Amino acid sequence: MMPSVLFRPNINRRAFLAGTAGTLVLPGLLTGMARAATERPSLPIPQQLFPDSKGNISLRTVAGEMSFIDGMKTPTYGINGPYLGPAIRVRRGDTVAMNVRNELDEPITMHWHGLKIPGKDDGGPAEAIAPGASWEPRLNIDQPAATCWFHPHYYPTTAEQVIKGLAGLFLIDDDEADALGLPSEWGVDDIPIILQDRRFNKDGSFFHRFNMAAITVGYVGDTMLVNGAVYPQARTAKGWLRLRILNGSNARSYKLALSGGKSFFVVGSDGGLLSEPVELKDLMVNAGERYELLVDARDGNTFDLMTLPVDQMAMNLPPFDKALAVMTFRPEDKDGKGRLPDALVTLPPLANLPADAKTQKLVFGMNMDKEGMGIFMKAGLPKLMENGEVNAEIAAAVTRLLVDGPKLPEDVQLSANTINGKSFALDKVNFDVAMNQEQRWVFSEGTDAMEHPVHVHGCQYRIVSVNGKAPPAYMAGWKDTASISKGGTVEIQVRFDYPATRDRPYMAHCHILEHEDSGMMAAFTVS
Repeated sequence: MMPSVLFRPNINRRAFLAGTAGTLVLPGLLTGMARAATERPSLPIPQQLFPDSKGNISLRTVAGEMSFIDGMKTPTYGINGPYLGPAIRVRRGDTVAMNVRNELDEPITMHWHGLKIPGKDDGGPAEAIAPGASWEPRLNIDQPAATCWFHPHYYPTTAEQVIKGLAGLFLIDDDEADALGLPSEWGVDDIPIILQDRRFNKDGSFFHRFNMAAITVGYVGDTMLVNGAVYPQARTAKGWLRLRILNGSNARSYKLALSGGKSFFVVGSDGGLLSEPVELKDLMVNAGERYELLVDARDGNTFDLMTLPVDQMAMNLPPFDKALAVMTFRPEDKDGKGRLPDALVTLPPLANLPADAKTQKLVFGMNMDKEGMGIFMKAGLPKLMENGEVNAEIAAAVTRLLVDGPKLPEDVQLSANTINGKSFALDKVNFDVAMNQEQRWVFSEGTDAMEHPVHVHGCQYRIVSVNGKAPPAYMAGWKDTASISKGGTVEIQVRFDYPATRDRPYMAHCHILEHEDSGMMAAFTVS
């Protein structure tokens, strides 16, 4: 069945990838996004969930129903609610007793993305929670203040469970961050922003299908959700605003900007605050990444958060072929008390590893790259954006590949993608690394040149180089996800402070969830 197209169908790899370069529309020229509802919703703000007096936090995964689009009911999953989850909030030094109860009709896991914890508490694919069962890890929080998150990691249905709504923020506070005077009033000048693209079937249900297109490019939605709402607006404090950005999409990268060419300051990345603010006009955020931004809204003027066209295969179908407003800020509330500090936190220097130090190499590959690329070539994808405008016939042909392509047999799906030439298997551990030792890892890809945001469990790492060059300043802090594409490489320096055993290993994987769920994941131990 062909899913409904809410904003018109629509796009654009190396030859393909080059084809999107001319589609960029500057923020000030934006004409606006098609309205999916008759009235603009307010930005939903997830409820903060703190440990109780005994250090306990309880989560329940439940089935629900939401109305994202007028007149359509969508079956959903949620955590302590019908869609998405609360914002868990803890402090460095806390020991938190989690209770995760699965009230769904299918098994799940719950992974704490960005937390430095032992493999037994990490919530990877080996830690299945059966329907009606509970899991009770104890999380010792010993890392800097950061915006992390949590989501299922059950293999091979992570992608579909996240699409249905299983995800939430996991915020860590500490004294050093508190002392900086950053905006801190939740939902007023400290604003959580979870970005997701979705596609709906005609009956209102979420579309998802593991076909050839999905294992090649990942999930391609045609509707933007922010905190589970379509084109919402936030009435905020007048002053400095702190935007906690999570790219919670399965595959899509976002090139974020503010309307009118307004600049902003990056103050934090995946694992914590930077050493100093970095002023930018736009910011690329890949799947699974988080960034914290400070925006000057002291003038009280309304502005939009926008996503600009990106150089990612099949991700410039309308409405993403032009600059797209995803939400509006209206700084109409009281004056905020937060400020933009000149300096943030002190980051430790990178270790001086010897040139001959052991290097852990991860090469990301696609066994069916030729077949996957072939169907898009036949559909005319390289010519989609010729003359700067979308070719409607090619857009329709590409959309048919995404939504009508037949579901792959599970054995084909699970062997489609690889790391170091091997597809993931639950009963296999791919390698072992040492604990309490600074290490060099290198991410690269085979011949496919696709986007692969690489996430490593159980750590926060530092990027040494991107394609042989020093990382930009906004990527120089703590990271747990870094993207490779177009045959590029990323070198990181990483240290594991906790063990991970063969029965509860850590994972390293592509955070395009359709790639992960089709074999692009490796299990490793730390000993």
